[in-house]
Amino acid sequence: MAALIKALLQPVAIVWLGLLALCVWQIYKRHYRWAAVPGALFLFVFITGSSPLAGYLLAGLEAPYARTNWDDLPEADAVVVLGGIASGSEYEITGLDFSARADRIMTGVELIRQEKSKVLVVGGGGYLKEGQWRAEADRLRPWMADWGLLKGAEVTDLGVCGNTREEAEEFFKLVKERDWDTVYLVTSANHMKRAEAVFLSAGISVMPVGCDYMGYPFSGRWNLVPSQGRLVGLRTWLYEKVGWTYYRSKGWIRLEALPKK
Repeated sequence: MAALIKALLQPVAIVWLGLLALCVWQIYKRHYRWAAVPGALFLFVFITGSSPLAGYLLAGLEAPYARTNWDDLPEADAVVVLGGIASGSEYEITGLDFSARADRIMTGVELIRQEKSKVLVVGGGGYLKEGQWRAEADRLRPWMADWGLLKGAEVTDLGVCGNTREEAEEFFKLVKERDWDTVYLVTSANHMKRAEAVFLSAGISVMPVGCDYMGYPFSGRWNLVPSQGRLVGLRTWLYEKVGWTYYRSKGWIRLEALPKK
């Protein structure tokens, strides 16, 4: 019962029930054409928020990067972790406010801890402070050092970047400067297809390591009440699909640079 009440208190569930109530009211008043509008919206919210549709779509993006065995990963010259991990916060004891993508930095740190590389490159995420953009790496670096997470590994960063393309451009400079050949690319599994394509199109050969799985493995389970999480999952999938099209239109993804499948 507590779980049902919690589900019904979500904003999306409240809107969903409101649409149902409005549809029933219009039917009661015999305004059948008017009832069709909230009725159709009620069904749309139910299908997108209660069905396993979002999980199915996300699983399609994430499945190619799923692995359970990490022992066979070779040692690489560097590990690059894409940004969007955290922002600075004066009200947190750590000085950090981690986002839902915190799995990225944890995965990068674990690769270093397992001695898969001796260099960690933190991506170009940023946050606003006093009207200026600050690199999230400025907060992550001392936190990792204080916790002794990196076993003496070198840590560098890409500064503040506005998108994945800018991160690839900044990282390309490091690759050329350091003469790196093998690089692990760490990001959310649902973002990996686009991120890997951008790095390959920029002339950087990478080995993808996905994390932050949202839809894989696919369960196929329905919910009685629409959930905000599933709508967020659908938004994530749409964001990646639209992002892929946009990046291709800008020339940031070149199909001829990608491996043939």
